[in-house]
Amino acid sequence: MKKKLHNRIIILLFCLAISAVPVLFLLMPKKDFSELEKRYLEPAPELTRESLLSGTFTGQLGRFVADHFPGRELFVGINAYFDLLAGREAAMDYFPGPGGRLYSQPVEVDEKTLNANLDSINAFARDLASAEADIPLTLMLVPSPGSVLLKDGDYPDQSVISYAYDHVEARHVDLMSTFRHAQDPELLYYRTDHHWTSEGAFLAACAYRRVLGLPVPSREDYTLQRYAPFYGSAYSASGLWLTEPDSLELWLSGTPVQVRNETGSVNGSVFYLNRLEEQDRYTVFLDGNHSLVRIENLSGGSEEGRNLLLIRDSYSNSLGCFLADLYSKVILVDLRYYKLPLTDLLVEEDIDEILIEYSVDNFLHDTNLAFLSMDPEPLREKVELERRPPNYYAQPKELTDSFFDDSYYLGDSVNGILSYYCLNNGKLRNTTIASNAMLSYEEVAHQVRKHLIYKGNYATLPELLESENPKKLIVALGCNDLARTGVAPTTEAVVEFLALARETRPDIEIFIQSVMPIRVNMDIFNQDEVDGLNTWLRENAETYGYCYIELGDYFKDERGQMRAEYSYNDTHLKPSVSKLWYQQLLNGENYHNFPEKDYVEYDGVTNLPVEGALTLGEAPQPEEEPSRPVTLLDEVYGQITGQISCPEMLELTGKTVESYLGLTPDDYLDGRFYLCANNLKADEIWLMEAEDEAAAQALLEQARERIRVKADSYAAYLPEESEIARRGAAVAKGRYVALFLSPDAARMQELFLAALEE
Repeated sequence: MKKKLHNRIIILLFCLAISAVPVLFLLMPKKDFSELEKRYLEPAPELTRESLLSGTFTGQLGRFVADHFPGRELFVGINAYFDLLAGREAAMDYFPGPGGRLYSQPVEVDEKTLNANLDSINAFARDLASAEADIPLTLMLVPSPGSVLLKDGDYPDQSVISYAYDHVEARHVDLMSTFRHAQDPELLYYRTDHHWTSEGAFLAACAYRRVLGLPVPSREDYTLQRYAPFYGSAYSASGLWLTEPDSLELWLSGTPVQVRNETGSVNGSVFYLNRLEEQDRYTVFLDGNHSLVRIENLSGGSEEGRNLLLIRDSYSNSLGCFLADLYSKVILVDLRYYKLPLTDLLVEEDIDEILIEYSVDNFLHDTNLAFLSMDPEPLREKVELERRPPNYYAQPKELTDSFFDDSYYLGDSVNGILSYYCLNNGKLRNTTIASNAMLSYEEVAHQVRKHLIYKGNYATLPELLESENPKKLIVALGCNDLARTGVAPTTEAVVEFLALARETRPDIEIFIQSVMPIRVNMDIFNQDEVDGLNTWLRENAETYGYCYIELGDYFKDERGQMRAEYSYNDTHLKPSVSKLWYQQLLNGENYHNFPEKDYVEYDGVTNLPVEGALTLGEAPQPEEEPSRPVTLLDEVYGQITGQISCPEMLELTGKTVESYLGLTPDDYLDGRFYLCANNLKADEIWLMEAEDEAAAQALLEQARERIRVKADSYAAYLPEESEIARRGAAVAKGRYVALFLSPDAARMQELFLAALEE
């Protein structure tokens, strides 16, 4: 009897416990943020017809229940310690080691990303060198705590660092040796966080300065303040809640500074002490992650007048605090959020040194170094301006539409896209542009009435010159000549053409443009013949008294032939390339044997034309973007952004879509891709039209993978943005596919589906 009563009591207690769980779930208040896990929790899903039919409601509901389950944080901790006791350390992201320290698992080597990042740095280094600005470029890779402190750890950091330093075209900082031989390496990393401590950042700053042969800071210059407790990212991610906390050390130098980030906020210290009141205390250093941070040393710094550009990950939040004491300015750029070329920063901030700092983990997996780029020309011009004598004569760097006033532009079918661009965008308004499909130097020189048309009638070049009375003749022929006769006969035809033009108009200025590259070598002519004719034109411009315009190089790929993305077919360019063509036509650097009477005298100090010198019309006007046909995708994007507030978005086009998102033009018929341009938000929108529903499903899978990748990429740095990405929506309807990463992703999805039903 007693046994039956005992069993009934156990069953009753079990039933009460089971019943209490849903009651507690319903009655307990729901938190938005987990302080232990340092992440935003899933909000309650909104039940709508669209979310139910698309399946998003079920997924959101599951995540909501899991995130708000009664005692969730207790069970997370119990599960973590159970895995530890069961010997499943290898399956944990973090595991406890000697001294109660939490270590991350050894990172997997991604050779593709590693080599791509080195290629990006090397391309940047070559552009930097071509500017002849004498700006040293240095790479600093930060080893993980396990690779420094665990002698028996299977960490690849040393081999990765050695490989990177052997293959990078830049100076490098050996932090592995510096850290391993430090007096107490244990002090260089936090026990509950993956970052280095202020002690580690100080040693790194000293090591960097030694590489450049510059004085290093002294410990005696700093006063230390400690703040406890500090629970870092490793603590939050591991669930090992019994781990003892760290303390944060702030090294105060008393240096007066002004810190400004991309939001426009200004702080009088590198330390944001108000952040010590928040759960993530690491953001006390420079207010955490920002796309662009500018630190101005109001005392000038020990290297007064010297400015540093620091391209970095989150380790530099504390590193930048030490470097700020040594330079007049330190500019910190995080390429995860800053997507613009660095040209303007290099020129406008008078950068003297560039340091690229990445942890080994990030360097192996972060693909944002693809955005590391610059245009060397503005920097080269700045250097030339600083070196040039007080007064000199030079051809203009930029021409304007007015330079081509009263000109006759004569070309073959390749030039058609330039004609359409100028007509549609109001360019070269006072220039007569003629593009005739099969026109050649030989035909014009022999006055063949077959292709030249003037006012609806065939005409010869002399008739055109006499009727138009132009001051300049711009010629872009040669492709048809090469296809018919080859290089040598074409050069003879050019000489005959020049003689005919001057016989008709002795005072005319003649400009001959290079023959455009071709995509593939053909039976009738090849790229070597194109290059051969262009070489002859440039070398003989002075001999025969014309100005040669080199444009072809801007359209070549690494093979020296027409870029595939620029080509319409083997010999013609896409209409979208016409803007680049026009811009290079107005670039004075492309003109060789420039007419002496059109030279402009510049002042070497102001870089402005000397008073009384010849100028070339009004200043260049801003370029007008060519109009693009409005498609359904544009209309959908307009409807979504018209009803939902979005941050400033950058549209990705061309190769950037492939290198950054992994999509090629073969994957979709039409696509619009936007991401947050210059801030710390995960917002991203894809709108795509596929060839058929099968292709749409393939795109949908790529979009879903993008959600996972982007959520992971933000997880260690901006957990709230990681959660926004994780809650993103990817949906397909018929041939149309969309991806939305936004706090309003669900609403965006509804608007997308509704727009397709209209």
